[in-house]
Amino acid sequence: MIRFKLSSLVTIFLCLVLSLPAVADPGKFVPYVALKQEYSNNILFSASNEVEDSITTGTVGLIYDYDSERIDAKLDGRLYHLFYRDNDDLDSTDGSVFANWNYQVTERTGVGVSADYRNDSRPDEDLTTTGVLMLGDRKDGNLSTSSSYMFSETLRGEVALGFGLGELITFNNKENGENISLDLAFSKNLSEIFKNTTGLLNFNYFYYDADYETTISTPTVYRDFRSDVFQLSAGFSKDITELYNIYLQAGASYTKTSEGRRLKAAGIDLILPDEDSSTWGGVFSAGLNYDGLYYDVDVSISQDMRGSLGTNGVVQRSAISLGIDRKFSDNLWATFDASYFLNQNERQTRADLDDLTFNIQPGFRYEFLDTFTLSGIYRYTTVDDRTHDTSTVRSMVYLMIRKDFDL
Repeated sequence: MIRFKLSSLVTIFLCLVLSLPAVADPGKFVPYVALKQEYSNNILFSASNEVEDSITTGTVGLIYDYDSERIDAKLDGRLYHLFYRDNDDLDSTDGSVFANWNYQVTERTGVGVSADYRNDSRPDEDLTTTGVLMLGDRKDGNLSTSSSYMFSETLRGEVALGFGLGELITFNNKENGENISLDLAFSKNLSEIFKNTTGLLNFNYFYYDADYETTISTPTVYRDFRSDVFQLSAGFSKDITELYNIYLQAGASYTKTSEGRRLKAAGIDLILPDEDSSTWGGVFSAGLNYDGLYYDVDVSISQDMRGSLGTNGVVQRSAISLGIDRKFSDNLWATFDASYFLNQNERQTRADLDDLTFNIQPGFRYEFLDTFTLSGIYRYTTVDDRTHDTSTVRSMVYLMIRKDFDL
């Protein structure tokens, strides 16, 4: 297994931090430390061999916020070490860093840059946002640039270009992913016709290339999944009242995929012909947001095409999520989150992907002594592999205390 190279992340982190003080006058640095104690009854997310353990995670981090009349920037970097009580061979030092910078060039024109990098070994890191289990060590980084322009008082356009690389390594598999994306988005205020309504139009293109190497015994199998994905959707968002907002978009997607295979053993290198396929699908997103005095509620449903590590190519992802925050006082909140994810992919050169993931997560957050936060959650997760008819169940609970240092 690949372990986290501390020097790489520290170098990136320090370069970003040291570049900020020159404009730090309106900015604010907030270093912090955190300690989390967790219990899980299935740390390896196994369907047949559940292993329980307690995990202690120590974290050090730094948040930097810069907000001026024309510049908005943020840096968030953290290093954390996981200590397993019984399975200390899984101990790991992981980390992540995120930075963005937005500049309002004129009243009409804005530009922005964002970048992120992470190295982690937790299989459940993305379960609540993608529904994908990633059993192994992974590294991934992304860089994107964007520009926005106000064509008129009611019409706004934005273009974004992104690039990303990723690597996922398990005991006998290695996956490398590369993506390039182009996003065009337009919004138009339609209040003259429909009160408090904004029209939306989005076009997205992305290319995703996943290289997959499997070494169990001879031969070594190399697979390559290359996809071009085009997605177009249109819809609206509407402020029903000052507290309620709804949105709806629908459209279509077209995916063209080429799958390659190569077998290598005993000096023989056999390259098999590519398998090409193309599919049409639907794009859909809808949701309701409520921002009240004591309750915040977010409900969403979506379907589109995605490319990410752990899926061996692009997938059609359908998702339903619910988030509720209940404020009891200025210091105490109760939280509840639930989500369903269905990740599907019909492949030519290996078994299809058809995974259904369910998460339910009640919790709380309590802020005390100004800079201390105590939080805790219980999370129940099921992952159903409907292709191989297996089901994985995991329950976990944790408490975390965090101390911010207000400089």
